[in-house]
Amino acid sequence: MKCYEYLLRWGKEKKDDIFYEEDGFSMTWVEALRFVEEEKEALSALGVKGKLTALYLHKPLTQLLYFLALSYAGSVPVLYHEYLEEKDLSVMLEKQPVGLFLSDRPLPSLSLKQGKHLFFRTWNRKAPRPGVFGVLTSGSTGLPKILYRRDESWTDFFPLQDRIFKVDGSSRLFFHGSLAFTGNLNMVMDFLSEGASLHGSSRLTPKTWIERIQKEKITHIYMIPSKLSPLSKTRGQAETVTHILTGSQLMTASLYRRLTERFPAASVILYYGASELSYISFTEGKEILRSPDKVGKPFPHVKVSIENGEITVDTPYGIEGISMPYTCHDLGRLDEKGELHFLGRREDMYHVQGNHVSRQKVLSTLLVVDGVEDAEVTALKQKNGDDTLIAFLTGQVMERKQLVKRLSRHLKPWEIPSRFMV
Repeated sequence: MKCYEYLLRWGKEKKDDIFYEEDGFSMTWVEALRFVEEEKEALSALGVKGKLTALYLHKPLTQLLYFLALSYAGSVPVLYHEYLEEKDLSVMLEKQPVGLFLSDRPLPSLSLKQGKHLFFRTWNRKAPRPGVFGVLTSGSTGLPKILYRRDESWTDFFPLQDRIFKVDGSSRLFFHGSLAFTGNLNMVMDFLSEGASLHGSSRLTPKTWIERIQKEKITHIYMIPSKLSPLSKTRGQAETVTHILTGSQLMTASLYRRLTERFPAASVILYYGASELSYISFTEGKEILRSPDKVGKPFPHVKVSIENGEITVDTPYGIEGISMPYTCHDLGRLDEKGELHFLGRREDMYHVQGNHVSRQKVLSTLLVVDGVEDAEVTALKQKNGDDTLIAFLTGQVMERKQLVKRLSRHLKPWEIPSRFMV
């Protein structure tokens, strides 16, 4: 099934129900459907069918509506990150097979034309893969690259995802930030598939977030831990929230406790995944704290193994152009229960007293110690080639003797940092 087909269905069934709310603005299902149908016709007139269309837009709702309209028109849409600078966009548009570029800003150096709603530029290029959509890599090692997905690589998984995340037509999702981030886009499309309402925010204003979460009776929050942290420090409670969905970063014990205080009815689910493979595993509730490096049991139909120390995945929900099983070169291990433990990347391994030590394992263990708000781990190389581990901590950190005793529950003696900087 194509993602835009969900809007075609629910736009006719839900009509005047809320489709989307954001910072004082709301749109109904029928209004969203009307906009997408009109833009689909306008985009078709530009000859977008079979072309890769790059979207450089700054509002989540605009990103969503044009993404759906382009898919409906037979284009291959991809959302560019709005933080990309004009010079970066120029390089990407030169190197990537983009046939249409749409922007909500003029960008003088790109020679854009002004349309009815957006600025645009066209090229006589065809998409390398028709009938798909694009998502960007993180760009952590240079400019982002495009990964291609069939809609079905997500939509076939949504029923399983919904069973775990407890999503249905009465759900209300609150999220922050751009849909150019694959996690946001996937979660929004999943809730769209059930006819659930979407509640986004472009503003980094936690006080406003909690007020909206209370007022709009949100049931699900999707944010990475670094955004959940300021939200958890606001005042008040929101008892309608049943699930907090998060990933991509480590969870601290203090953050977990604040979340359960702020959202007393909520279950916290921490997932592990990759852009190439989608969701891989998940853990929830107090299990997040009991075994700090554990990322839980694999999702249904996802097979995980460890090959040469690397997490290797066989899934029907991966991107186009890769063969299974596939590894992103993350390190890990499977315990006796078949649950996955994430140990970081090979370059994050240290050598201490003849032993390999995972920076990720040490860091995740530090973060679940009572009183620790944030942590970082680094190492000093000694003359004999060994590494000396140093931990940097913030928060109300316990005395060194107590801290070492607490860490020894999960870490071997050589895995415990030699120095602690508070």
